[in-house]
Amino acid sequence: MHTLSLTEQGTTLHAEGDLLVVRRGEAVLHRVRAAELDQVLVFGRIELSSGALALLLRRGIDLALLTSRGTFRGRLVGRQSKNVALRLAQYQRVSDPAFCLRVARRVVAAKIRHQRDVLLRAQRHLQDEPLAVALGQLRLLGQRIDAASDLDLLRGLEGQAAAVYFAHFDKLLRTDRFRFTGRNRRPPRDPVNACLSFGYAVLGTVIETEIHRCGLDPQLGFFHQPAYGRPSLMLDVLEEFRPLVDLLVLRLINRRQLGPADFEQRTGQSLAEVLADEPPSGEPGEPLDGLPSPPRPPPPPPNAETSQPVVGVYLNQTGRKVFLAEFFRRLRERLEYPPRNAALELRDIVREQIYHLARVIEGQSPDYVPFIPT
Repeated sequence: MHTLSLTEQGTTLHAEGDLLVVRRGEAVLHRVRAAELDQVLVFGRIELSSGALALLLRRGIDLALLTSRGTFRGRLVGRQSKNVALRLAQYQRVSDPAFCLRVARRVVAAKIRHQRDVLLRAQRHLQDEPLAVALGQLRLLGQRIDAASDLDLLRGLEGQAAAVYFAHFDKLLRTDRFRFTGRNRRPPRDPVNACLSFGYAVLGTVIETEIHRCGLDPQLGFFHQPAYGRPSLMLDVLEEFRPLVDLLVLRLINRRQLGPADFEQRTGQSLAEVLADEPPSGEPGEPLDGLPSPPRPPPPPPNAETSQPVVGVYLNQTGRKVFLAEFFRRLRERLEYPPRNAALELRDIVREQIYHLARVIEGQSPDYVPFIPT
């Protein structure tokens, strides 16, 4: 089963029998059998016909709607899972501090170990002394996980590990076309952060799809406690898979599959304008390759009583296509999955982990065991 990603702005999705057809005007850009899909991702200004929506619902295909930058907007949801007992058990577990802490410890320990593995892989070639110190710091932070007596202490350890990890992330880039000086977001202010944020957002959408199919509530997490409007359980599951996105970003940049021309700058008077689907003028953003773009009126000068204009860097349409093609190719790669004693596609591993968590919630399995690639 595959995911259909629609990124080309102004296109439409129609149904012809059991086929989904992507069109621009009268021109047919792509046809795909609905039976071959389990998810459709729609980025930005793309129209869907009523026939396409009916076919997606009939086939049980997940439809997620995102902005062109990957920010989640909503999804088309059919009938909810019939597993009411699982959701009742989840509600009870979320109210159990000991259970939340037990699951959260496993998640954070796996994330730190995976981050350390990413740096260790680079250290074999770099032989960098500060990086060796960082590896030791991550190992010590990982050893302190079991001693964390509450979620706040655990969040502190996770935050310290992330600071150490990203302080050395720039050393993993093998090109002088991009630099990384630290993690930033909302909006991302450089191409590397743009890729990281976009990758986490898309992976989060995939994870939330699997959570819905399993019958769990994506709003009720254990490490990320429930909060208004936050998909806390999705964020819990995402933590152990974030470093896989990091490795994908490094691969795309180091192999020069992405270059400066695949990114654009967006400037607005407020964060809301920057995060909108289009800049205020409706014109494309400024490319980062130095090539001229169509002229557009300059933004008005910032009011002295307000903050300065916010500049965000994002993948442009070409960059998103490249990223998504590699992202879903990565999800189809097979990795060894010890619980099954078999090699599974990464997307199947994500699904298996969510169902494993469901069995832990119901008491059918004793403890949650995160996935760590070998």
